[in-house]
Amino acid sequence: MNTKRIIGIVLWVLAFAIPFKFALLDTEAVGNIKGLVSFVVMLVLVFTGYALFDSGKQGDSQGH
Repeated sequence: MNTKRIIGIVLWVLAFAIPFKFALLDTEAVGNIKGLVSFVVMLVLVFTGYALFDSGKQGDSQGH
């Protein structure tokens, strides 16, 4: 397995390990900075993980 693919999978696991409670369920507090930060970090980790995972697949076409 390629190192970029492994790092991408680790970032996905880390992104979904962030608790969604603060980002999605705590809507009573108007100044929910903790929820906003955790949501933005989750989005960045998901898209960065996808970019790394997808770029790791480009060198795997050996039989074509």
